[in-house]
Amino acid sequence: MNGIRLRHLVFTGPGIEPAGLGFDEGLSIIYGASNTGKSFASKAILFMLGVSKSLPEIEEIAAYESVWLGLTLPDNRDVTLYRATQGGQFKLYEGLYKKAAVKDGLVLRQKHDSKRTDTVSHLLLNAMGVAGKAVVRDGNCKKDALSIYLLSPYVVVSEQDIIAEKSPVFTSGSPSQRTFEQNLFKFLLTGVDDVAAVTVPKPSERKVAKAAKIELVDELIAQIDAELGENPPDERETEEQLRRLEQSASDLASRLKDAQAKLDALAGERRKTIERRRELLERAGELDLTIERFSKLQAVYSSDLQRLQSIEEGGFVLVAMTDMDCPVCGAPSDAQKHNHAAEEIAMAHKAAAAEARKIEREQRELTQTIASLEAEAVGLRRTVDSEKKEIDRLDGEIEKARPHETSLRESYEVYVSKRSGIVRVLDLYKRRSNLSTRRAEIGAEPTRRSKGDAPSVGPDSTTLFRFGETVKSVLTEWRFPDADKVQFDTEAMDITVAGKLRAANGKGVRAILHAAFNVAVVVFCIENDLPHPGFLVLDTPLLTYREPMTSRYGELSDDEKVLKKTGLAEHFYKHLASLKDKVQIIVIENSDPPVAIRDVARIETFSGLEGNGRFGLLARRM
Repeated sequence: MNGIRLRHLVFTGPGIEPAGLGFDEGLSIIYGASNTGKSFASKAILFMLGVSKSLPEIEEIAAYESVWLGLTLPDNRDVTLYRATQGGQFKLYEGLYKKAAVKDGLVLRQKHDSKRTDTVSHLLLNAMGVAGKAVVRDGNCKKDALSIYLLSPYVVVSEQDIIAEKSPVFTSGSPSQRTFEQNLFKFLLTGVDDVAAVTVPKPSERKVAKAAKIELVDELIAQIDAELGENPPDERETEEQLRRLEQSASDLASRLKDAQAKLDALAGERRKTIERRRELLERAGELDLTIERFSKLQAVYSSDLQRLQSIEEGGFVLVAMTDMDCPVCGAPSDAQKHNHAAEEIAMAHKAAAAEARKIEREQRELTQTIASLEAEAVGLRRTVDSEKKEIDRLDGEIEKARPHETSLRESYEVYVSKRSGIVRVLDLYKRRSNLSTRRAEIGAEPTRRSKGDAPSVGPDSTTLFRFGETVKSVLTEWRFPDADKVQFDTEAMDITVAGKLRAANGKGVRAILHAAFNVAVVVFCIENDLPHPGFLVLDTPLLTYREPMTSRYGELSDDEKVLKKTGLAEHFYKHLASLKDKVQIIVIENSDPPVAIRDVARIETFSGLEGNGRFGLLARRM
């Protein structure tokens, strides 16, 4: 299925039977007397598509509170749009409903918003595959997002529009809208929108923007002049001053760098010397402590050696006196009694002698070690004294180098300060020059659009010729007089027959040609596989068949009389019915449809008479 199909339009209210219309897949005809709600039905469809905010104020609508529009979308998905008769937002129900659904519907907004998807317009455009499309509105390529409101003149054609003298393309009747309306027509005939067009400001906007830019640049120039002062230095003299300053201080930076490097090297060497001296002092302290401990050990060795020597000497005497008389009492040796044998005394004497030799050996080794440590300590002290002298020497060198470095650094700071001031002045001159150049460029920018900048408007001539051929084929199907002389005028954007514009004909002829235009648009889209809503509502396309005595449009013009005598009405309906599989068409008419087409269309009749069939769309209030 191509496009969207209307399934029903139903009005419901408390205490009143639902009233509405059902629509078939192909051709549906609603005809009957005046003031029975036929045109109200087309306006109610626009109301339910979100095109209009309110329903026409008629007496019968007061009894109803809700409207239900059943739709089948191109993906065969049945949905129902619900809206209160007083307007406001919509609810979307999945499925076809003619009364309050069991489940809550999805709220949809009435007003189209290109940034939102919860609108009726987005639902329908998305179903058609044209959501997000844009159409250029003016020569500056300002664009309008496509909406169901903008497409509505090609979907529902009112009684007033169908007989109007204005072009079916220029639907608003406003000259200021013609660029947009031609581009919308181009989109329908080509399927190509204007999203890629680059929007540019209007000439008036360019003038304002240009004046604003110049004013801003002038303000910036004035600020620079204020910074330069009342008597600014001459730019060339300032440049020469900078050159001389740079020349005079050409090697100042390198000399300062060398002086700082020398000072840094001396300071670094001093730090290393101090560190080495500290390490030597720590080593000397450790040696002194070790020598002190070894000296104490030496004293212990001496004390032990004296003790052992006493034991050794005592033992020698006792051994020597073993076989002698007692020197005290004179007793002979064999009369003496001893607790220890002479061998034991001899062994003690020998052990004491051996221990004494061992201690003497260790004492000699300790003496040698102490001597070595004392020699090392003496060397360390000499080195420490030498490092101290080196530190003093470095301090002297640093004291000598520091004034020179300080002098160079102060000179360099003065140079930097002077240079910064001069560079700032030159920078101001440079900025002022750039701004002056920019001001001249802005002043030279054109504010008027050149001929080459204007984008093309509307369909190209080839497309319009092909569309004119489609209009001709439609009118040929309807057996319209002089159908072979039909053309589509590219200037007037309207149909001509034998060179006569549609607007120059009577109301009835204008209506049938307007209907031919809308049907041709649908046929052209179908033949070229272009997107289209899929349904078309035509209000009073066969006005020429009116009864002059009862119609508010009065007598027929001469061309209407000629047309009325033809069998156009029957061929008109048959052709529309033949499009059943491609588009749904709803025709609202005052005159009876021909008998021959009653089997090919769904016909709803409003008699306008009480007790004679259906009076009208809505129940009358008694």
